Amino acid sequence: MKPQDSDSKPSPDQPDSGITLERIISVGVVGWLAIGIVLMGLGIW
Repeated sequence: MKPQDSDSKPSPDQPDSGITLERIISVGVVGWLAIGIVLMGLGIW
């Protein structure tokens, strides 16, 4: 039963090699703020 536990929960000392959900959310939020700043600077938004 131990291999199933290790597969479902990756250990903290082994970083995930893929794109994580947190990275997608952070990039999206930063990108949205950047687009908002640019549009406000141009007077569009």
